[in-house]
Amino acid sequence: MKMQTSIPSWIGWRARVSPMVLALVITCGVTVVGAANWPEWRGPNRDGTSAETNLPERWSPAGENVAWSLPFGGRSTPVVFGNRLYLQTITAGATSLTQERLVAVDVDTGRIVWEKRYSIYLSDVPQHRAGWASPAVDPDTGNIVMFTVAAELIALSPTGEEVWKRSLSEEYGAITTHGGRTVSPIIEGDTVILNTLLMGWGDLGRPGNRYFAFDKRTGHTVWVSAPQNKHYDTNYATPIVADVAGQRLIIVGGTDGTFHAMQVATGKPVWSLEVSKRAILNSVLFRDNTVYITHGEENIDTTEMGMVAAVDAVGSGVRTGSAIRWKSTGFMPTFSSPVMDRDRLYVVDNGAVLAAFDLKTGTQAWTRSFGTLQKGSPVLADGKIYLGTENGKFYILRPSATGVEVLDEDIIGDPADPDPIVASPAVADGRIYVTSMNRVYAIGTRRAGAAGPQSYSVPPRAGSRAEVAQVQVLPQEVILDPGGAQSFTVKLFDGNGVFVRDAAATEIQWSVEQLPGAVGANGRYTAAAGGAAGYVRATVGGVTGQARLRVLPALPLNYDFESLTATPAWWTANLKMQVTDFEGGKVLLRPRDETVGRRARLIIGRGEWTNYTVEADVHGVVARRQRGDPGLINQRYVMVLFGNGQRVELHPWQAADEMTVRVPFAWDADTWYRMKLRVEPRADGTTLVQGKVWKRDDAEPAAWTIEKIDSVPHRHGAPGLYGDGISNLYFDNLRVYANN
Repeated sequence: MKMQTSIPSWIGWRARVSPMVLALVITCGVTVVGAANWPEWRGPNRDGTSAETNLPERWSPAGENVAWSLPFGGRSTPVVFGNRLYLQTITAGATSLTQERLVAVDVDTGRIVWEKRYSIYLSDVPQHRAGWASPAVDPDTGNIVMFTVAAELIALSPTGEEVWKRSLSEEYGAITTHGGRTVSPIIEGDTVILNTLLMGWGDLGRPGNRYFAFDKRTGHTVWVSAPQNKHYDTNYATPIVADVAGQRLIIVGGTDGTFHAMQVATGKPVWSLEVSKRAILNSVLFRDNTVYITHGEENIDTTEMGMVAAVDAVGSGVRTGSAIRWKSTGFMPTFSSPVMDRDRLYVVDNGAVLAAFDLKTGTQAWTRSFGTLQKGSPVLADGKIYLGTENGKFYILRPSATGVEVLDEDIIGDPADPDPIVASPAVADGRIYVTSMNRVYAIGTRRAGAAGPQSYSVPPRAGSRAEVAQVQVLPQEVILDPGGAQSFTVKLFDGNGVFVRDAAATEIQWSVEQLPGAVGANGRYTAAAGGAAGYVRATVGGVTGQARLRVLPALPLNYDFESLTATPAWWTANLKMQVTDFEGGKVLLRPRDETVGRRARLIIGRGEWTNYTVEADVHGVVARRQRGDPGLINQRYVMVLFGNGQRVELHPWQAADEMTVRVPFAWDADTWYRMKLRVEPRADGTTLVQGKVWKRDDAEPAAWTIEKIDSVPHRHGAPGLYGDGISNLYFDNLRVYANN
């Protein structure tokens, strides 16, 4: 679909417009996407519904009413924009060559137009759980944003060229887990919004779940919000956006069992409501200042598991039970997000039981079982519910006040070995798109513009005339080389997060904290020599905002730690290790840790670096008959010396067993060893990775201990240190230098 003009950041593209307003402003020329697209995993309204009519009521995987199908699938819901379907999935073929990929498909023919592949790194997500998140399409530019299980955020043009890329694992210390839960991004106005677990530097140094907004055109960080004070588990709850009492809010379930509301433009927390003792996995719904929430975990105020509830969206601060208008406990929709029509909320629990709840009272109207396992969310369109189950069955249903009619029931794959459906359906231009783990089906006849006009116009809303209450310094996160410079700008917002104006240079008072030098009157900061980490602050009318800034020294790097009292502040996850006295000198210690978060990945340089070597001395001890596992990180490869296992492992992707190289290596506790990891991208497109380990006091051996030629290679990446296990680990004489 060809777009006419961009949308102001304050309005977003999902604004609800009355017919009267629509009639008055047809000539204004501001584009808003029509509902015939499905640009995010929850659809055009982020509620799992579509306004389309005359949608399919029957089909068969054998061919009835199937326009085309593809011989691959996944767990990600596809998105559809114009004449393209975009699916985030994994590559087919040998698991030793697995990559995550974005596939662009012509919706008329089912032909693959292009695909973009990305190797996974520094991730604990196994191969069969990769491709978890759904992409999102920006209706203003047509660009597609994807978030990989390596916590890499990537924007691609409609023709597949990279627009920008951010490595949140290297820049922010993003942490991925074996479960694979990865949040699908949303695009709201001029920003891409998502959340992830991380352990970064400075004010983001403690481990926790953080919410991000990135500029959709440049990838620059706009804000980072940290409303959570605890963390139970990773999640994949995708936020919605709603206008509530003069504020445009993100509303989302957190990894702390709490629902949070934050201002879209600034990330400022507005209210929170704690309901569960585990992470929230599903998304919420909003209507008439009411938020409809669900979860399937342990409640904080009852022994019953699970909740379906209606919550007053107007409020601030820590909310209590008085904010809940009604609730029903005992029904457990852990994974699936709800949908609603004018009268009822439809929710699917973990066992594929569909239930209807009255929107006004919360009374459960009826239930109906459709299987035994459920992950995907239902879609409501044309008075029908489209529902796929993990048992491999796909249903087309017609709900009513008294029950639900089954219009169509199909099983995908062999009935004796069904093909699970984990993804949710998508609706676009008269079609239903169904993704199983092994196939994609386009059901029905495509009718371009099936929901009516593809765009309509909305009049601009005036900026706030209220007092300035928030100062936003942009870009919010910066990495500089020594001697590099960055110019900052300042935006001003009122207390409701409504944009007031850009700050004039003459009214800004600049300052720095924990950084050498100063910011000029023009908002430009120039880095001094050496590493540094701190904050650039702007004050306007007594209100202060800040940006985070690091200066990363260039190669070569040499650390013997003798002159240091603390881990360098510009290292990502630097709080996981500390400088200490050991054997008459200063070394770096990863202290004994028996928690689930004991592993350390310290990132000490830029993600753009390539063709270099990392060396360090390592020393392990025994605690409770357990040995620690020290390692090096080079260009996204990790070489680990396993203590209890008495071996060396080389990981291109730590959770991908088929990609790992292992070599037996007997090594002693209470003894210093030298580790060396060299990575060389080669002209043929592969990467040569070579590692050595030897006793520090011995001569360096000529032969490499472990090697790999990687044909799905990492071509660049930051250096770092790795440490795991419950016992103390010591590091010394760290060097990073360019290959000859």
